[in-house]
Amino acid sequence: MNLETATPTDDSIPPLEDTSTGSPPEEQFLKVIVNGSLPLLLPGANLVEIMKLSIGQVVPMFQMAPWVMGLYNWRGEMLWVADLGHFLGFAPWYNQAEATTRHTVVVIKPPYAADQPADEQPPTLGLVVNAVESMVVYPTPALQPLSTAISGQSISVEPGLLPFLRGCCVDNADRPQLILDGTAVVNAMAQA
Repeated sequence: MNLETATPTDDSIPPLEDTSTGSPPEEQFLKVIVNGSLPLLLPGANLVEIMKLSIGQVVPMFQMAPWVMGLYNWRGEMLWVADLGHFLGFAPWYNQAEATTRHTVVVIKPPYAADQPADEQPPTLGLVVNAVESMVVYPTPALQPLSTAISGQSISVEPGLLPFLRGCCVDNADRPQLILDGTAVVNAMAQA
């Protein structure tokens, strides 16, 4: 597994110090690829498991949103499996140049408040992605709102992605990386 560490690119932003270690606090992300080549970061706090599934292991459900692939028996529980790229407005997996019958599924569950009733807890979902690249770590000060121009370049984002993005950061090659808001994705999928 490849581990990248990025640093803030704007020297005018003072780094937040973690008083226990003297270094800036960090956050882990899983870098995934959707729509063939679009890298997105999923917060590590949302991750449960990464697995490979064949299309025959997913039971299709009728009268569902087109991005819902179906149900999978995951550890004795029913796990909804959804095409993340299709949900975000891109071509469905079966229309992509590299369509396959085996899928990479990232199982996510957003954190919840302990005082929430059990029936209001966020669901666990399996998100089908084209590929999983690596775990990356970014210092918290490197995380920026989308409106921020990073390294002198503006970030152009598809309008369908905006409600599901938490922000962005810059990798070691000075490329902007978009951060998905796992809670927003799960909540929107659950309401649909």
